[in-house]
Amino acid sequence: MSSQQTAITTHHVETPLGRISYASAGFGPVALFVHGVVLNKHLWRYQLAELSDIRRCIAVDLLAHGDTEITPDQDVSVTPTQKC
Repeated sequence: MSSQQTAITTHHVETPLGRISYASAGFGPVALFVHGVVLNKHLWRYQLAELSDIRRCIAVDLLAHGDTEITPDQDVSVTPTQKC
């Protein structure tokens, strides 16, 4: 299937931490795509389209990113690492 014809669908799953959004395409063994800070699942749209003929591709929106929802009082701050 060419990238022009690939059906990428968006899904949501309810969790204790909030509603998680993810995009998926294809069938077969899973390939999971995780974005970095201040990005979202749409970063991976071309990879999902190109790889969906050989893998079930899943791109997740992390908490407080993209279409993933959190509660107004939920702390999603990035904790700095400690220097040794």
